[in-house]
Formats: sequence, C-alpha cells, structure tokens
Amino acid sequence: MDIKTDMVVEIVYEKSEGMYPLEIAEAVSKRYQIQATTRQVEQIVKKNPKLFVEKDSKIYSPSQS
Repeated sequence: MDIKTDMVVEIVYEKSEGMYPLEIAEAVSKRYQIQATTRQVEQIVKKNPKLFVEKDSKIYSPSQS
C-alpha cells in the first residue's frame, strides 16, 4: 500500500517545529502500519507545493513556516 497525501498532511500539520522526511516516513509507518519511505514522502511534498513548505531540510505546513 502506498502512502497517501492525507497521511503526510496529518503528520506534518501536527508538528509546529517541522519534520524531516525520515521522521515523517517513520511516523506514517508507525501510525498506519504501512511501509513508508523518505522517497515517497519527498514525492508527495514535491507534487503538492501548496500543502507543504520546505525550509532548512524540514517540511512544514504553510501556516507554520
């Protein structure tokens, strides 16, 4: 099963200090019991530039950047 955009959104938007792609992948794996890779996370972030902001290698929600 592939990770979904809404899974990543939910994880990222919970953390006000931003998260690294590896942290997001681990959180998705733990919460949803599916395998997630940093590559999948990075692809989702790149495909949805309005949902995420990348700064200093961390990923934030637009309201937290």
